Amino acid sequence: MPLTRSHAIGAVFGLSLLSAAARAGDAPIAAVPDGWIVTVRATGALTPSYPGSARLRPYPFPAIDIRRIGEPELFSTPDEGFGFALIDTKGLRVGPVANFVFKRGQRDGLTGVHTVSLTHEIGGFIEYRAGEHFRARAELRQGIDGHEGFVAALGADVFGGDGRATVSLGPRLSLGDNRYANAYFSVTPAEATLNGRLAPYEATGGFTSAGGLATFRYDFTKNMNATLYGGLQRLTGSVGSSPIPNEVGSRNQFTAGLSIARSFEIRGFTW
Repeated sequence: MPLTRSHAIGAVFGLSLLSAAARAGDAPIAAVPDGWIVTVRATGALTPSYPGSARLRPYPFPAIDIRRIGEPELFSTPDEGFGFALIDTKGLRVGPVANFVFKRGQRDGLTGVHTVSLTHEIGGFIEYRAGEHFRARAELRQGIDGHEGFVAALGADVFGGDGRATVSLGPRLSLGDNRYANAYFSVTPAEATLNGRLAPYEATGGFTSAGGLATFRYDFTKNMNATLYGGLQRLTGSVGSSPIPNEVGSRNQFTAGLSIARSFEIRGFTW
C-alpha cells in the first residue's frame, strides 16, 4: 500500500498516543489534570533518490508528538524511526520502532534493473543517555515488504546549547543482511544486458555505511522551533563495491533538511 502524507501522520500520531499512555503508567488518562503538549512538525528533506543514488530528491515528512505538560522534551534527531519507550528508567529507554523506505524505480541510471517497492520496517530500539549531553541509540528493524531484509542503525550524539540554540554531532553506522544488500545493490546478468552500463554483481550483507549527522535547532519561542540538519554516509563493504553506486550513483550519501515545529497546550482534555 503506498504511503501517503495522511498515512505518515496517522502512523506517527498513533505511536505518539501510545507513547503518552505508556509514560502515564497505571494511572487512567482521565485522571491527569494538567493536560498535554501536542507538537506538530513538518520536515522537508533532501535524500538520495534510492540507496546508492547520486541524485538528491525532496521528500516531506510530517509528524505529531504528544507528551504530558511538565514532562521535559527529550533530545532527538531527524534520522530516527517512529517509536516510543516501553521502558524508560535511569537513562535507559527501550521500545518498538518503525520506519519506511521509499520505492526504488527504474530511473537515475537504473533502466532495466528490478524495482524495489515501498518498504515498511518494524522492530525495536534501545537508547542510553549519560548525563545531559550524550546519548547512544540502536535501531533493529525488519522489512515486512519491499526489500524484506533486516537492517540495523547505530549512532551516538553529543549535544548542548544555551537554552535557545542547540547543536549536536555524532557518528552513524548501518548494517544490512543479504536480502537488503541483494535488493538494492545486486545486478543480474539479464539486467546488466538491458541496462548497458552496469556489470553483473551479487551483493552480500554486512556493514553497509558509515558517517555522521549534525543538527542545529533554534527555539524562536517556547512553542516554536526550527531544526536544520545535514549528514553524510559512505557506502562500505560489499554494497560499496556494487556497480550501482560506482557507475550510475555514488558511494557518498548526503542528506539535508529543515523542520519546523509548533507546540500547543491542551488542558482539561480527557478521553
